[in-house]
Amino acid sequence: MIIFSLIFLGFAASTYGTIIGAGGGFLFVPVLLMFYDISPEAAAATGLAIVFINAAAGLPLFLKQRRVLLRTGLLLAAGAFPGTFLGERLVQISPEAVFYILFACLLIILGLFLSVKKPPEAKNEIAASAENSHTLTEKEKNEDQAIKMPVLLGIGVMLGIISSFFGIGGGWLLVPILAYGFGLSLKASTATSIFSLALYSLSGLIPVIVNNTVDWNIVIWSGLGVLVGAQAGAVLSKKMKGTTITRLLAALVVVVGAGMIFQI
Repeated sequence: MIIFSLIFLGFAASTYGTIIGAGGGFLFVPVLLMFYDISPEAAAATGLAIVFINAAAGLPLFLKQRRVLLRTGLLLAAGAFPGTFLGERLVQISPEAVFYILFACLLIILGLFLSVKKPPEAKNEIAASAENSHTLTEKEKNEDQAIKMPVLLGIGVMLGIISSFFGIGGGWLLVPILAYGFGLSLKASTATSIFSLALYSLSGLIPVIVNNTVDWNIVIWSGLGVLVGAQAGAVLSKKMKGTTITRLLAALVVVVGAGMIFQI
């Protein structure tokens, strides 16, 4: 039953996470903390391993669909590299109560924001048309080039810290930043998020592997479900509307954040 539950958890987290442009760690880590005998540090490290497997498995299909903004993704990853090492250090010295409180607050605030904020393509017919085409428009390519390098590097540092501290990848935060902050379509945002996640989650794995904090038994069994779920999520995300993706993200992060409060 434990093996089956881990495989299913990996599949569910990966499918859902890939659809919304996250690594699935924001679902995977809380479940580990609530139902498995594991410390926050080990849960974050294990979640980060799952995030990497998920992003790497789903990325080829997103690249094939030509939805990834390569310049934005590479700069975000470059900024996130040093941030992942700082985040891994912070999780070692932070009390467990702080870990739970910060995690819960971040999720609830983000979920409420997404619940009340309309997706950008709902207000822009051009963006909505781009959603239906599933590929990048010239407008999005120009917007990609217009985003300043220091801004992307700074966002990357923040995402790297969050990724390693919570073991949840940071895609759940990056997608709203790209969509609402820079006006990109949700489907371009989700694909670019997965691309950058695949790069910087790998760098975040280096210190936790060296420190031997990853629970490899969980990674192995859940990884089987992740490999299938990543492909399913990439296919489903192409068929879904941006508003549906936003609602899925908002609903889940609020529920997970509320659940984390009861673990304090």
